[in-house]
Amino acid sequence: MPPELTPDQVMRAVAALEAAWARDDDALAALVQSGHGERPLAELVAQYGASRLQTVVLVATGIAHLDGAEQQEALTRWREGPLSHVTTVAMSTMSGWARAAGEDVGATGDLARHALQAILSFTTIGDDPQDLRTLFAYLREDAVAQS
Repeated sequence: MPPELTPDQVMRAVAALEAAWARDDDALAALVQSGHGERPLAELVAQYGASRLQTVVLVATGIAHLDGAEQQEALTRWREGPLSHVTTVAMSTMSGWARAAGEDVGATGDLARHALQAILSFTTIGDDPQDLRTLFAYLREDAVAQS
């Protein structure tokens, strides 16, 4: 299992999601360029996308709002169901896509757009530009709060 993302890595992943949504290939190209010791952007996007997807699914199913034994029981039932399996396949696909993308700007942008779409599929945000800007602001604020 990859290590938890740092707040800086989360900010970079969120910036990639936003640049991909805006189809800003120049911004994506700048973000893809990693410095010494930095993980490839596609890997960050895949890991962040998988993490957010899992969180959104647990909120959407109500599991995140349960406590203790009730939450554990709901998680056990969820893990046995088809939604869990589909989510696992989606997260695995993102991970494989990230390895194949390498530093390819187009492939990274495609991955970021699909990761964002997977997350949005469990929300009511849809394609509303203002709602998406609000979501990106929230994700950035959440990353800063974690630092």
